Amino acid sequence: LRDIYSVRYFLFECLQAVLFVMRAVCSYIAGGGECAVCGEKCGALPLCRRCRKKYFAVTPSAGGKRCSVCGKILVSEHGTCMQCRSRKLLLHTDIVFPLYSYRLWNTVLLFRWKIEGERVLSPFFASKTAEAIALLDPGVTVVPVPPRPGKIREKGWDQIEELSRFLELRYHFKTARILERSSRREQKTLDRENRIETIGLSYSLKKGAVVPAKVCLIDDVMTTGATVESCAAVLKAGGAQKVYAVMLFTVDSA
Repeated sequence: LRDIYSVRYFLFECLQAVLFVMRAVCSYIAGGGECAVCGEKCGALPLCRRCRKKYFAVTPSAGGKRCSVCGKILVSEHGTCMQCRSRKLLLHTDIVFPLYSYRLWNTVLLFRWKIEGERVLSPFFASKTAEAIALLDPGVTVVPVPPRPGKIREKGWDQIEELSRFLELRYHFKTARILERSSRREQKTLDRENRIETIGLSYSLKKGAVVPAKVCLIDDVMTTGATVESCAAVLKAGGAQKVYAVMLFTVDSA
């Protein structure tokens, strides 16, 4: 098994090296790209080095500046945001670690990655996700939030699956694709109340799946928390003792 993993790792990194060179050459021929934050010239990745360092550091969600339940940035509250005080949704999730607010240039970056398919952003987002997971319990197993049925067949890829492959092969995290999604309807088409109503209905364990004791869900954006709570409830029912969640972005008000 170790030899098989080594071959997979080698082939994966060879492919990424080829893609990096191709993207760099294409960017050079096209005259370079523009940073999505400041507009300065940059390479294939639409983020310059200065903005990456200034705006994309990974810091823990706990510690007074973020809600202790959902991880969203606090404005005037202390410890817990008003939404979690009035109606706590994350009953099965032990820690939520959203990396960045879903606003300004972050909305542009997610759109370009997820919708327009700029996969040059995948290794960058994977590196930030890996930094966050490393702050959690040692030995945690990564569990990706699965796409809606048919998405990969329709679009040719899924951004969270690609993130998982980087985490597994480049950063050597244990990964378990043990969840499946039953609903074809996209969460973004639902309002807050309808999202909440989907808790416990949209996700399930794959047949024969073995749930690790400590798992970390990964996803791109958290709006109400309904998706992470649905997945966490299934994992806890399946035997998980701790369920963490790392999200690239969180919507500050939903």
